[in-house]
Amino acid sequence: MRSWTTELLVLITFAQLAACSGDPGDTDASTSDGGTEGTSDAETSDGTAGTSDAETSDGTEGTSDAETSDGTESTGEIDPIHEMICGQLGALGDPDESYAVPGVAGAPRWGLPPAPPPAPRVRRSWSSLSAADKQQVVDAFLALKSVTVDSGDPGSSRAAYNSFCEDAQLGLTPYAKNLYDFYVEAHINAFVSMRTEQMPMSRMAHMAPQFLPWHRYLLLRLEADMAEAIGDPDFALPYWDWEDCWEDGDPGTCAPIFEAEFLGTAGGCDDATRVVQGYLPDNGFTVNVASVGGLMNFTGGGLVCAPRPIVREVGCSGSVVGPPDAAEIAGIFARPVYDAAPYDSCYTEEDVSFRQYLEGFNNGDLDPICVAAGCTLHGRGHEWIGGDMTINSTPNDPMFFLHHNNVDRMWAAWQEANLASGDAARVVDHGNPGYPEGDYRGPLFVFDEVRADELFEYRALGYEYDALPSE
Repeated sequence: MRSWTTELLVLITFAQLAACSGDPGDTDASTSDGGTEGTSDAETSDGTAGTSDAETSDGTEGTSDAETSDGTESTGEIDPIHEMICGQLGALGDPDESYAVPGVAGAPRWGLPPAPPPAPRVRRSWSSLSAADKQQVVDAFLALKSVTVDSGDPGSSRAAYNSFCEDAQLGLTPYAKNLYDFYVEAHINAFVSMRTEQMPMSRMAHMAPQFLPWHRYLLLRLEADMAEAIGDPDFALPYWDWEDCWEDGDPGTCAPIFEAEFLGTAGGCDDATRVVQGYLPDNGFTVNVASVGGLMNFTGGGLVCAPRPIVREVGCSGSVVGPPDAAEIAGIFARPVYDAAPYDSCYTEEDVSFRQYLEGFNNGDLDPICVAAGCTLHGRGHEWIGGDMTINSTPNDPMFFLHHNNVDRMWAAWQEANLASGDAARVVDHGNPGYPEGDYRGPLFVFDEVRADELFEYRALGYEYDALPSE
């Protein structure tokens, strides 16, 4: 199976060639609407250079000390090539609005405590866990695969979701629906329905303000499922501390994380080596539904329903050099505003918007992969692991949940810094100043009974972290 990054590069490369003059040193390019022209002082994805006087999406000029994924400085301006790539990405989207939303089967607020608990669960770093604790986590993931509608296990009713693989219009092969794959299908649906009537921008779970609360609830719900499946009400989902991968001097392997006896191996850079080996696959953990054919490709041929192993390509991407590092993490505190108009991935200024920066988008990026998926922080973690972590069915890899738990930890750390600042403008909304008003605060996509603004105060949701990065 070719990765979506390969498919996307092919499509965008044609677009770039059409927009450029043909001289490798000339980067004058038309914008996505085919009207204005500009040049860029950042390096293009092929290494050529130019200059730029582009303005931000609201007409104002901005500056930034942040760097793009290739190490060049971002000016906060919209590079015309970046804008062109954004336009091409928008043209690639072909969602099918007939897709059924996975149901929540009688537990619409599962995972949300009715009141703040007296003692919150403590989410800890994966690398700090004992061997027995790691085993419990992996066994909990495996247990969710066995909780089906007919299994009679607690939670069986929550496995009665509507599956893409049962959709007659798609002609796919159904599988035994289970509590784990509910999350895979919910995440796929959150991409399938983007910018459609099913999900207006104010409810988008990615590339928009609800990115963080949507995933916070996903983690809460999964954590409750895992606790129930293993019979441990105090179970807390661990997180992947990205900095652990830098401590052994070789971020290309991340030995503390990819252990065969627990989460499985790091895979490899070709079809012969990228299949994950170890305890998870040895105990029957398989991928049952996956997206193929590109990040924005959701025609009927964009999904495959057939069992196969997890695949990883750790350290194989040419777009990132490792998981997020300490300097990149420290950058979250330089952005005290949660989000900024126009609240998207292409034109929102990452030097202003905390959400944009944490999600991983930078409007100075000229690498098509980075424009599409982000190559800093959250996006960088996905791209660095590769394989199943770089397509829309990313929860197929349990690393998805450990990764997003660390993303949530970054949000918690940022909130705490705002609350501790003593600045009245920074303590609003439980430390989320700048979270937009209106529908952005309303129901989450798929989980209609849960509002985004219910997810702001994480301790009231019953958990905390063993340690948070600080300013």
